[in-house]
Amino acid sequence: MTLSQMQSRILIVDDETAHLHALCDLLRDHNYVTMGFANGIEALSCLRGNNFDLMLTDLMMPGLDGIAMVEAARNIDPDLACIVMTGEGSIASAVKAMKVGALDYIIKPFKISSILPVLARAMETRQLRMANAKLELQLREHTIELVALNKDLEHARTQADIANRAKSTFLSNMSHELRTPLNAILGFAQILASPSLQTNLDEKKEFAQHIEEAGSHLLTLINEILDLAKVESGAMNLSIESIALDEIFVECRTMIEPVAQKCRVSVAFEDITCLHVHADRIRLKQVLINLLSNAIKYNRDNGTVNVAAHLAADNIVCIQVIDTGIGLSAMQLETIFQPFNRLGREVFNEEGTGIGLSLVKHLVEAMQGSIGIHSQVGVGSTFWVKFPGAATTSPSGWQQTSKALVYETAAPNKAKSHKSLLYVEDNPTNLRLVAELIRLRSDVVLLTAADGLLGIEQARLHLPDVILMDINLPGIDGIETRRFLHDDPRTAHIPVIAVTANAMQADLERGNVAGFYSYITKPIDIEQFSFAINSALEFAASKK
Repeated sequence: MTLSQMQSRILIVDDETAHLHALCDLLRDHNYVTMGFANGIEALSCLRGNNFDLMLTDLMMPGLDGIAMVEAARNIDPDLACIVMTGEGSIASAVKAMKVGALDYIIKPFKISSILPVLARAMETRQLRMANAKLELQLREHTIELVALNKDLEHARTQADIANRAKSTFLSNMSHELRTPLNAILGFAQILASPSLQTNLDEKKEFAQHIEEAGSHLLTLINEILDLAKVESGAMNLSIESIALDEIFVECRTMIEPVAQKCRVSVAFEDITCLHVHADRIRLKQVLINLLSNAIKYNRDNGTVNVAAHLAADNIVCIQVIDTGIGLSAMQLETIFQPFNRLGREVFNEEGTGIGLSLVKHLVEAMQGSIGIHSQVGVGSTFWVKFPGAATTSPSGWQQTSKALVYETAAPNKAKSHKSLLYVEDNPTNLRLVAELIRLRSDVVLLTAADGLLGIEQARLHLPDVILMDINLPGIDGIETRRFLHDDPRTAHIPVIAVTANAMQADLERGNVAGFYSYITKPIDIEQFSFAINSALEFAASKK
């Protein structure tokens, strides 16, 4: 008795019941577990719910014959070992059965001594089949794993090649940038030290100035490289705190004004933002000064740089540095944050390391912020940085309500002869600025709304003489709000003045198409603002 015999379960199918019972009893005596059926339908039903190692089936049976039984059984259990039993003269049919999956056949009548070796061979063949199938599955799994590993290795190799090329390019560029100021320092120093190269006092002063400028440039370059290395390695210590943006703007204005005056570029900061950001104070100033320096250096004569900020969605504060420079192409924008890439602007003969924007990007991201740029060749560029906002206290005179920000500029019992002005604006600082401008006028009462829907509601309720409309409003924007007002017969006659920071030519054209009575860009020019309101009030009076 073998271990395989003790574990073997045999399904026997034979329509000759006497032969079926005798065979089941004989095989049980040799420690096989047997189950017999006189027809194929019952046998297949049993096979679907039970596990068998072998099946002995008669070849010639009514209904399902042995060939059909082998095909059906192996469809249910592909690992089942099948043996066909056949009488004299049916060997060809037995061979056919083997072609559809039977492992062997037995000629009736047979002795138990002749069938036992056949069963043993069938069990061994079955076990070999199952072992081979398992090995093939493992081989396929290992092949898939190997392919995945090869892909990972190829990706890693590609990334390593890219990193090595980037490192080589970085080192090559750094060598070039370091050698350039060193060339001036060593060259002019050799001239001053040479006994054969005579120089007068003015030349000595000029050469010394060149050495000083080159040394200063070299120091800046070294500091920026060290800062970049610290940020990339995570070794730079940052002190994240709540910072008042207005204070930073004042400090940046003080630092940048001399450079702007020298380059004949005017720089305008948004007056009062009342916004706070979570950032490192020193590094935030470093980021803004770098962006401002670039905006000034690469601007045009008598160009402008505007610095604005607003509260975006999810309490994110967006700071924009908008210049009227030559702009950047799409190809330049793809590599703008690469170190030592000056985007071809070295032809301007402007001092620069080409590493500043790369450092700025790393600093911003280290402070959990983000940076981006919009640019148009011939028009200018807008760099923006975004940082998490911090809670602020509303300035004196403001009341925060669930529907709108309201700044009281007049007593409720104003005479009916007073004109009314509705300002739709979501920025508290801008609302306060306009409120202060309107407060100087005794003939105008100011109403406010913090979004387009509330603006429409206020306009229908109060029917103001003039409406001031911001463009970038939460919900529906100013252009869509103006369309709703125009389509309503109750408010269609009211002149609407756009007051917005969207100052590009395309924005102006869009505002003109939208049908605004006038289009005022921020920062507000007070004379232009007053003229537009007076003109709109006169227009409104003529319509009454």
